[in-house]
Amino acid sequence: MQYGHFSKNGKEYIITRPDTPKPWFNYLFNELYHVLTSQTGGGYSYYDDPKSNRILRYEHIQTDRPGRYVYLRDEETGEFWSVNWQPVRKAYDAWETRHGLGYTTLLSRANGIEGKITYLVAQDSPVELWMVKIKNLEKRPRRIRAYPFVEFISGDIELETCYRNILSLYNEAYYDERLKAIIARKYPFRRGQAEWLNFFSTSARIHGFETSKESFIGRYNDLSCPNEIREGALKKNAVRGEDMVGVFESRFHLGPKEEVSFVVCLGFARTIQEAASYLRKYRREEVAEEELLDIKSYWEGVVDRIRVHTPDPNFDLMVNIWGKYQLFAIIHSRGTSSYHGTEGGLGYRDTAQDSEGLLALRRDAAIEKIEKLLFYQYHTGHAVSGFSYSEGSWDKNHQAVVTGKADVAVWLPYTIISYIKETGDVDFLKKKYRFHDGGEATVYEHIKRAVRYLYQHRGKHGLPFIRKADWNDAYDHVGIGGKGESIWLGMALARACRQMESLAHFLKDRKTELEMRKKYQTLNQVINRVGWDGGWYLAAFNDEGYRIGSAKNEEGRVPLNSQTWAILSGVAPPDREKKILKLIDEYLDTAYGPALFLPSYTRFNPGIGRVTAFAEGTKENAAVFSHACAFKIVADCTIGRGDKAYETFTKLYPMSPAKSDHTQYTAEPYVWAEYVVGPGSRSKFGEGNFTWNTGTTPWMFIAATEWILGVRREFEGLLIDPCLPRHWKRASIRRPFRGSTYEVTLLNPEGVEKGVKQIFLDGKKWHSNLIPPHGDGKLHRVKVVMGHAGKRSKRSER
Repeated sequence: MQYGHFSKNGKEYIITRPDTPKPWFNYLFNELYHVLTSQTGGGYSYYDDPKSNRILRYEHIQTDRPGRYVYLRDEETGEFWSVNWQPVRKAYDAWETRHGLGYTTLLSRANGIEGKITYLVAQDSPVELWMVKIKNLEKRPRRIRAYPFVEFISGDIELETCYRNILSLYNEAYYDERLKAIIARKYPFRRGQAEWLNFFSTSARIHGFETSKESFIGRYNDLSCPNEIREGALKKNAVRGEDMVGVFESRFHLGPKEEVSFVVCLGFARTIQEAASYLRKYRREEVAEEELLDIKSYWEGVVDRIRVHTPDPNFDLMVNIWGKYQLFAIIHSRGTSSYHGTEGGLGYRDTAQDSEGLLALRRDAAIEKIEKLLFYQYHTGHAVSGFSYSEGSWDKNHQAVVTGKADVAVWLPYTIISYIKETGDVDFLKKKYRFHDGGEATVYEHIKRAVRYLYQHRGKHGLPFIRKADWNDAYDHVGIGGKGESIWLGMALARACRQMESLAHFLKDRKTELEMRKKYQTLNQVINRVGWDGGWYLAAFNDEGYRIGSAKNEEGRVPLNSQTWAILSGVAPPDREKKILKLIDEYLDTAYGPALFLPSYTRFNPGIGRVTAFAEGTKENAAVFSHACAFKIVADCTIGRGDKAYETFTKLYPMSPAKSDHTQYTAEPYVWAEYVVGPGSRSKFGEGNFTWNTGTTPWMFIAATEWILGVRREFEGLLIDPCLPRHWKRASIRRPFRGSTYEVTLLNPEGVEKGVKQIFLDGKKWHSNLIPPHGDGKLHRVKVVMGHAGKRSKRSER
């Protein structure tokens, strides 16, 4: 069964019934204010940090409640329903939601009334706007009451969840007659706690209001049938020390076919004066209309900044529009998703990869994140596991569940080197930034220390210590005793050494070049001596020396990441490369992509960790983990497997044929998912989970643009090194690079996967597949003819 489809231009996903298998979300955001809204208006809002500055309550993803609702009530009959469908869930004559880029529009028809709500976030202020329209579809007059509704938290969601009985005692909400707005806030209850408030208002004439949840709903009742709407009168309560809602009543006398419209404002402010300023500006329909037009114009520019055209419409849809939108959403969302509950802040490794993916699209946002990464690195070279804009590092806040990750530092060199390649800004390496624990150093020194730290902290096998996790967070007991080692992290470090060697060579830093080459050679030898299990590479050694991922294990064999990163790091010799590729293709692969390993763990192993406790096929316990599949796509391209790279790319599509039954896949069919439940599950194989906020997103964008289409940033310019599926005879990509724009057309008349035969630059034959930067503000056209006779004059490291 299907619950929706894309619009003709692909810029909207149209959901055709409200009862989707899971809530299907859209992200609406600016730099600081963020909205997660489901197809029925469920979800929450927050300012800057999703944990400490949560505005709205969202209790349960299974019920998709509460949310941003507009109840409607017929004054003549007393019947009531909601424009959203939720939370009343009464029958409707027509219903649809359109998730677009920067907005969501919900439309329903019931009881002879059409209701429409468009949700958006103002571009430059911490304000969300609802543009509401109510139309009488009948030939007789109607008297309708409208009730915009929200439920406030106005505080720290983690504390609220753990101590709700206490946290509600700090609440205060009231109607401000002068502002014509409901004000909700928590009294500060800790020294140094920042004070802030939320405001809720409407441009419609206000006939009533309510701020008491208990009074609004009624005892032993819920949002599907609130007492005050059923009875037709809001009681105008102010509250102190209890759960808070914001509800307004506006009355409309609608003539035949008449339509009325109004705007609802919800936002964050530090003071009443600031709230008043926002309300003066945004509580006007014409301003909301202008904001919506500006938002659509902004996203047109984003979509157009890098544009691809291939024989596959779904490839174009994900690269040009939805994958790109998802990347912007996660870089601005500060690390939240609908399934995250009480979490806040940003993972260090996640932020590094997100920044790398964003470099060609929004350099300013990427560099702001990079500067945070530099600050949250320790002087030793290691780094925090994560950080919050409002609360600082996770390590200092003693978030033990998410700290102690060994791999975080390895991602910093990748990101910095990509920045240098994208911008040519070598002087950035000379800038000095402080370390998190004091002292400062140049950016170049920061990334050298990252590599040296990991190299120096190796165990008896010569591999990096895993501590409480490498990439796989669920290997949290492998090295808890301080002795466990990660083969994958050894490969990731080898890749970092290789990239650092290349950077040092470009900088003519002979000493560092030789240092990094020697480190790489040592790691290569160690990995192949102790990390090879006879048929594939292991995942890790635990504290007791137990080999994880071995053929001798009953479960958890053939770890995908160790095989793909053996290729990405260049440590796999040709004979071993052939063996591991066969295992990926024939043993691990599924209709959704290769599993993280197989078979799934079926019982807890305290020497490995929570990965063995997850249900079979879920999360890191042998799911089809999209992030790991993206690694595999890039690995395929580095060795010329264009067909296999494309095959896996298409399997990851949220709209792939294997996912066409939405009742089986369940997740949003327009954004990348973190994982699909793997074949180890007895009942849920093929179910998508944990969408939006996933490291898959930047890697898939990079895989598409830099590796499949092969227009790749390098120190000296743009490297043209495509790796296409053989049936693609033509493709193109247009992207900006160092002050010019390059339109690259790929012709593949011989149907090859790899190989450049000829290149023409602005109509003239070019001698190399490296295009030097022009920096002249002009458009330059590059025609690439692929073929078997091609000899690349330049090849980048992996």
